Amino acid sequence: MPIHPAGLLQDLSAANATAFNRLELNGVAVTTIITEVGISMNAAPNSTLVPVQFQLQRMSTVGTGAAGTIVKMNQYVPSCTALVENTADGTLVDACHTWFVPVVSGLIWVAAPGREIDFTAAQFMGLKNIAALGASINSACYLVFEE
Repeated sequence: MPIHPAGLLQDLSAANATAFNRLELNGVAVTTIITEVGISMNAAPNSTLVPVQFQLQRMSTVGTGAAGTIVKMNQYVPSCTALVENTADGTLVDACHTWFVPVVSGLIWVAAPGREIDFTAAQFMGLKNIAALGASINSACYLVFEE
């Protein structure tokens, strides 16, 4: 089986992060597949806050955010570019997955082989917290992808 360029994009948000994409990938010139998503939050153990809704979203336009750093997972360098901590999101095409994540824990989603979510060079993929995080909650999120 051939090895494809693979990367990891991660972000640690500030407390009270607004309801925008935490992470956003631009496939640039290739079809890209999302193979894994991780989300965790660090509320106090006795927190009574409700879980936070996150969505993996496919978009038709790019958002606005800080440049993200992609870490290569093997010897090949991915061509994707990235944004983190968006202040404006792109135009939503599909909400591919939705999770309610408890504020005192997290989740890891690994796509079953053949069930990965992809996006083309003309699209963008983002991981968004739908509502703002609480005043004392940070989130750590990542996307693993292949080209």
